[in-house]
Amino acid sequence: MATKQDVWRRLGTATRVLNTELKKEIIRQKAIDTGRMRNVSKIVKLRWDDIDDDISLKISSTEYYKFVDERKARKWKGGRVPRNITKAFMARPKVVEQLEKVVATIFEYRIDEQFK
Repeated sequence: MATKQDVWRRLGTATRVLNTELKKEIIRQKAIDTGRMRNVSKIVKLRWDDIDDDISLKISSTEYYKFVDERKARKWKGGRVPRNITKAFMARPKVVEQLEKVVATIFEYRIDEQFK
């Protein structure tokens, strides 16, 4: 039986893990101003839309993050491949696992509420 408190707890846990994984991805890709970007970047909103069953998240970071995110860099694989920090972050195994757990908890809560 999942309660509303379980859903909020799972969202909080997922946000914490996603913040850690975002910082690890920034460090792995050696973006310019990595230290500041690592210290400032965080997941601000992790939302679940009931109607469309979509999960969305908003990343708060430095202004430079949006310029670094999808551009090529000489330091990253010789300038041949774009960084795609956000896409690489979303493909990390722990991120996928946490989002799956959030969805499972929400569906369990919905089913329990319908059969009360």
